[in-house]
Amino acid sequence: MAKTTPYITLLMIVALSKFREITAASADEYKNLQTSLMTGYSNKVRPVRNQADAVFVYTAYFLADVNDVDAVQQRLITTAYLSISWVDEFLQWDSVGTGIERLYFKQTDIWTPDVVLKNGVKKFEELGGKFYYLEVSPNGRVLWMPYQVFESKCDIDITYFPFDTQTCHITFISWSFTKVEVNMTLYDGTDPINFYDFVENSVWGIKSTSAKTSPANFGDSTVTFTLQLHRKPLYYVMNLILPVVLLGVISLLVFVIPADAGEKMSFAVTVFLSFAVFLSIISMQLPVNSEKTSLLGVYLVFQMSLGVATIVISAFQLRLHHRCDGRKVGTFYRGIVRIERCLRCIRPPCDSDETGSNKKYDWRNDSYEPKVDYDDVDWKDVSSAIDFVCFWFMSFCGITATVVLIVYMYNGSS
Repeated sequence: MAKTTPYITLLMIVALSKFREITAASADEYKNLQTSLMTGYSNKVRPVRNQADAVFVYTAYFLADVNDVDAVQQRLITTAYLSISWVDEFLQWDSVGTGIERLYFKQTDIWTPDVVLKNGVKKFEELGGKFYYLEVSPNGRVLWMPYQVFESKCDIDITYFPFDTQTCHITFISWSFTKVEVNMTLYDGTDPINFYDFVENSVWGIKSTSAKTSPANFGDSTVTFTLQLHRKPLYYVMNLILPVVLLGVISLLVFVIPADAGEKMSFAVTVFLSFAVFLSIISMQLPVNSEKTSLLGVYLVFQMSLGVATIVISAFQLRLHHRCDGRKVGTFYRGIVRIERCLRCIRPPCDSDETGSNKKYDWRNDSYEPKVDYDDVDWKDVSSAIDFVCFWFMSFCGITATVVLIVYMYNGSS
């Protein structure tokens, strides 16, 4: 038989000693220790020998998923579990003498803090359940990790939708005990919010996290975990904002369609109804809130106002277009024609041209810089001038509103 080196012999001795250390305690010894600890134990008494002392409950939040941020119901739905730890002075034993490093007790068998979600939106219920086992160390340190889908209240600020950032708080409280009896606090030197098997949400991203406890002079004992979430706007840009902007461009074509085509009014009404549909879509995704208004909703209302103005102007313009030529054109309408011709950079006429005669400009034949007699204007000229002036005026209003919307949303999101 080969000679065993001293190094291998030492390793075998250490391994055997560890094996004996692990298997030192039998099932009966576990039962006897649990029976001994449970003798005279009451889960209705705070686990401190001096009842004037407070039980310090250390809490951490392990986030697994941001399921949804419901803007209409104004609530945050997350899947997570809490790591809650405290010292139970009635559950302490000698680990060296017994060889037992930890015990497990049902949640209903030992004292647990009555921690509940303070700002929850569902029914008021305790954490965990009867099937939970709590790990207990020889020094009495108890570790409780209740896993749950939390639905908490979250005030939604819709001003910069869909480039908004929401700050949601998840507050836990010891409901029955005051701070001098059960003091909920955070673990020292560790992150209060951890990401255990975290799954990224397709709509919401996490910008930052924080946590705080209730002030020392505060009667209730609470721990608040804060999530700052930012919305990923690509879906809304492609399916909401871009179609609305394109509709605003299409609405300008009302003033390009000739009055004799007979499609101006139907086209204007169709565009207006399209804006109304998009406004209803946005309203379904936003909470009923009279204090804060979405800039995108204001933009849509503005576009709808332009659509109403377009319908009204088109109706009067068609009326003017079909007036009889024998009716005199008023000063106001002549002023509109003058504005249109100035915008077109058309020179006013001289007293006479080279041939010694004044000629009326035919607006239906675009000649180069004609000499125009402003006194010789008919109703078709007025109709054409209204189309031209309103096209550029509405274009200016639409571009200005879009630029203002983009600037405000960019400043708000940054």
